[in-house]
Amino acid sequence: MKHLLLPLLLLLSLTACLDDDDVDAPLAETDLTLDFRAKYDGMPLGIQRDAYAYPTGDTLKVLLFQYYVSDLELLPRNGATPVRLTDIDLLRWMSASDSATQTRTFRVPEGDYAGLRFGLGVKPELNAQDPSNFAADYVLNEAEFWGPATRYVFAKIEANADLEGDGLYDTGLSYHMGSDSLYTTVAFNQAFSVRAGQTPQLTVVADVLRALSDGADTFDITNPQQQAVHGGNQAVALDIWNRLAGQFELEVRQ
Repeated sequence: MKHLLLPLLLLLSLTACLDDDDVDAPLAETDLTLDFRAKYDGMPLGIQRDAYAYPTGDTLKVLLFQYYVSDLELLPRNGATPVRLTDIDLLRWMSASDSATQTRTFRVPEGDYAGLRFGLGVKPELNAQDPSNFAADYVLNEAEFWGPATRYVFAKIEANADLEGDGLYDTGLSYHMGSDSLYTTVAFNQAFSVRAGQTPQLTVVADVLRALSDGADTFDITNPQQQAVHGGNQAVALDIWNRLAGQFELEVRQ
C-alpha cells in the first residue's frame, strides 16, 4: 500500500504546484458578421437596374460585378497568428434582385484585432488546380475557369454603355481579369474588438466606378480596343486591376 501511495502523493503535489498561468485556457468564440458591399460612385450598386453617369460624359448600366478573395483573415492586435475566416470565396452581383450588400458570418475568437486582410483573386496554389478537383457547387468551378493555360478568372466587370446619348445601351463592356501575376494582397489597418454581445459591424466596400476611374485617370470606354478583356490584352487588364485592388475600403462600426 505504501508503494502505491507514494507515487499518488507525488502526482498530487506536482499538480498543486502548477500555476494557473501555465495552463492556456481556450479562447471564447463568438459570431462575427462581415458584409461585402458593392457601390457605384459611392451609392449602393443597382446591378442591372440603374443607369450611371461616367466621367467621359457617357452613361452605363452595370450587368455583372464579381471578384474572388483568398485567405480572408483577421489580424490580432498582439501580433499572434492571423485568424483564417475562409480560404476562398466569390463575391458576385449579377441579378436585378441582388442586394448591394452580401453577408458572411464566421465563428471567431474574442479579442482585440488590428485589422483585416485578403488576397484579391485566386491564390496561386488554388489557381493551379482544375475545377474537376472540387465539388460541382464549389466556388472554383467551370464557369470561372478559362482553361489549363490561363486558369481562373479573378474578377469580372460587365456593363452596357450608351455612347451616343440616344438612350440605347448598345455598347458592351466586358473586363475579365486573372493571372498569378495579378494576385494582390489587400490589407486594412483598422483596430476593432470582438466580444460576445459587442461584435463590430465590418463592411468591405468595393466601388465599380473607382475601378474604372480614380479621379485622375479615367479608363476610356469609348475606345473599341478597350471595351473587352478576356485573358489577353493584359495592358488593359492591369490598368483596371490596379485601380480595383486599390479602391477597397473597410468600414468599422464598433
